[in-house]
Amino acid sequence: MRLFKHGGARNRGDRISDCLTLEQAHKIIAALSKAEQQSRHINRHIIVHWEAMGIPDSRAMAATTLWLKAFREWTGGETAYVWSRENGDGKGSHLHLLAHLPAGKRWHGARARRWLERISGNPYKAGAIKTRCIAGSRSPDSPSYAENLQTVAAYVLKGVAPDTAVALGIDHEPGGRISGKRCGASRNIG
Repeated sequence: MRLFKHGGARNRGDRISDCLTLEQAHKIIAALSKAEQQSRHINRHIIVHWEAMGIPDSRAMAATTLWLKAFREWTGGETAYVWSRENGDGKGSHLHLLAHLPAGKRWHGARARRWLERISGNPYKAGAIKTRCIAGSRSPDSPSYAENLQTVAAYVLKGVAPDTAVALGIDHEPGGRISGKRCGASRNIG
């Protein structure tokens, strides 16, 4: 069942990958840099566990598209984000989102849980969404913010190929096999 009519060739269900490529990692890093240049400081790390909500990896890209649409609408388009999908043992298919929440927008778990229920058609399961503020994001010119953003970006990029992890100077963890698009960024920074 198709959840939406668009998505393009890169969102094909038969598109399979086992890791982020060096090119994809560079695009995510460049998008994060562009967000900072636009003063859309990345201040939130959100993890959405699709498998916990009953969504198999074969439908996780469609669910991710719907999640990002709801997120953009809620922020009034005043956001910037990068995302990466993983599929790990014990965790299943899940999404990492590094996002800018604009001033005046406060994260409310109830809203995010409703999005997940609507997208999955299932009741919310505890732990399906995890989120944290990026420490220091209220002072984006501080060294601690830059260091914390670098740490969380490395965590989101950990699913790169082992040799790419070495080249980037980050720790590698297998990202698992993904069906569909593996990563992306909002249009304003991508």
